[in-house]
Amino acid sequence: MYTYLTTLLTGQYQVACEIEPTATLAELGLDSLLVAELGADLQDALDVPIEDGDITLSTTAEQLAALLEAKGAKATQ
Repeated sequence: MYTYLTTLLTGQYQVACEIEPTATLAELGLDSLLVAELGADLQDALDVPIEDGDITLSTTAEQLAALLEAKGAKATQ
């Protein structure tokens, strides 16, 4: 799931830096609007429920991958 997320973030969200597991979404350059868009995109692509507050600017890449796995998401790539 972590690999799927890094591919999504560097591709669709144009995160230009290497994504460390402990990097927060804010540190990767996302703002609150992009975090909301990311949540909606992940919900649609992975068919998992993403609730308000599940993903915040302080969520790390590692935490997001774990959250998605806990919700039963399977990477599509």
